Amino acid sequence: HALGLETARARIEEVAQALGDELQIDCEWNGDTLVFTRPGASGTIDVGADSIDVDIELGLPLSLMQGMIEERINARLDAAMG
Repeated sequence: HALGLETARARIEEVAQALGDELQIDCEWNGDTLVFTRPGASGTIDVGADSIDVDIELGLPLSLMQGMIEERINARLDAAMG
């Protein structure tokens, strides 16, 4: 992305709030890394000045929906970072 760190972080915060409300995800910032958890899933979103790195670990029940979950997250991130 070409948004800079502060803008990217603000947009990731918006996405996290929307997903948090929709999917009951708890989010917390640790520096420039957003750490999120919910039953059956956890992960991080590392926000850099020109990049975003998403790492998600899914438990067995949610791993069966991995493709759908990836598509949903990617669509939200693409829209936010667009």
